[in-house]
Amino acid sequence: MEKQNYKIMVLLHSADGMAWQSPPKGTSLKTLSEAEEQGFILIRGEFQKRQFRLTGLGSDYVERDKRRLEARRL
Repeated sequence: MEKQNYKIMVLLHSADGMAWQSPPKGTSLKTLSEAEEQGFILIRGEFQKRQFRLTGLGSDYVERDKRRLEARRL
């Protein structure tokens, strides 16, 4: 998996539901922008006050990935 895609997956999995929230520390603007371009998140605010939330697509993607990871553990 490409490094940037890995960062996007970490960002998506860090989301606490679909409410507006601050991105985890160390999340770059590039990672946020790429996740938004792919339709996984919405972004609001500027610089340090930037917040994100999952879109329906992002939420579905995270749920599928969590189920896939759980199936691997079994």
